[in-house]
Amino acid sequence: MEGCTRVLSWANGLPSAEIMFVGEAPGRLGADRTAVPFHGDVAGDNFENLLRLSGIPRRSVFVTNAVLCNPRDSKGNNAPPSRENLRNCAKNLKRQIDLIDPKVVVTLGAAALDATRLIEQHELTLKNSVRSDNQWNGRRLVPLYHPGARAMIHRSFTLQTADYYFVGELSRRLAKPRKIKSTVISSKLKSSWNMVRYILARNKSMSMFRLHKLFYLLDVQAIEYFGKPITKFYYIRQKDGPYCVELGGRWFKAFAEEVTVKKTDGKLQIEWRDLGLFNDVPELEIRTAKLIDRLLEDTEGLSDSQLKTRAYLTNPMKRILRQEKVGSHQLNKPLL
Repeated sequence: MEGCTRVLSWANGLPSAEIMFVGEAPGRLGADRTAVPFHGDVAGDNFENLLRLSGIPRRSVFVTNAVLCNPRDSKGNNAPPSRENLRNCAKNLKRQIDLIDPKVVVTLGAAALDATRLIEQHELTLKNSVRSDNQWNGRRLVPLYHPGARAMIHRSFTLQTADYYFVGELSRRLAKPRKIKSTVISSKLKSSWNMVRYILARNKSMSMFRLHKLFYLLDVQAIEYFGKPITKFYYIRQKDGPYCVELGGRWFKAFAEEVTVKKTDGKLQIEWRDLGLFNDVPELEIRTAKLIDRLLEDTEGLSDSQLKTRAYLTNPMKRILRQEKVGSHQLNKPLL
């Protein structure tokens, strides 16, 4: 691999990171071109989206590869790293792990998992150990699938999103007690969360179940009227219908001054704090506010069960249900 880009620099990430992601090797169209691991190609786009959806800031992690240069076949295309490649670069990987000293090492793909075995022996396999927390080399080792297009056939984007949530939660449990700044109010999602606050301020109290269904219906209507969703939220098929990934965590902690949460009949209930002049309810774009107001008015008298039925009658859910009738597994599949 003489003459290839050595993908190891300041662009790999934070030298004091608590999470280190280890890929297999730089891609020909990605890191071999940009010198930034998992950046510039399909695998890089998927990786960055998975981090974003799971609330792990890329600037807080260190990203590297088991092999630091791009292996290619005789035609110049990407080739998987050989055992010889992994052995030759094992000392480089060990030195990086020793220097960064992360609490959690996450391997992305079978070759990356094999490379860690050259540093300290383990019996983990990708198929049997995906998304598991394992003691290894004085730290935690979590095997995950590669975010490339081919691996998505075996491990869907939705399941990989859940995998990255697992990594984030593990890292938070291992971290020293400290106040963690919420990632749900990032600039990219700020407008979407303002819609959540707007709806809660209008309704005062709402079940979490209802909030999931309302936002799904909101984006379905936005697609009909505007040709695209109005939020940046991500929806998947779950047993009780549409499920919003961003509303699935403890997002409400970021709005502790504005909302309270309690359990009623086994269901989470979100309540808006009435602080009078001190409530900073966001002003939305006119078309956005009108669409939300119309939806709230249209669904005001519906029970949670009736709202669920309304969601099931939308075209995306009808399509999912048709596929399930012929035996196609659709649980956790993307909806919009």
